[in-house]
Amino acid sequence: MEVFINHTSVQIFKGARLKHAILKYSKESYKQLMNKQIEFEDEKGNLMDEDGQVWKGIKLFTKIKQND
Repeated sequence: MEVFINHTSVQIFKGARLKHAILKYSKESYKQLMNKQIEFEDEKGNLMDEDGQVWKGIKLFTKIKQND
């Protein structure tokens, strides 16, 4: 299944979660996601949970997490 992360095509398995897609995209981005340094949002600006389901054709973008 093809998803897009920061305009890059990534092939992942059906039923994958966001964290699986990010790991396939970039080990460094995966580490940053797990350490809560970055977040990902979809093309409509909705924040995605690391365990959130992804689907064919979804477009995801990196967002630097703001310190509260």
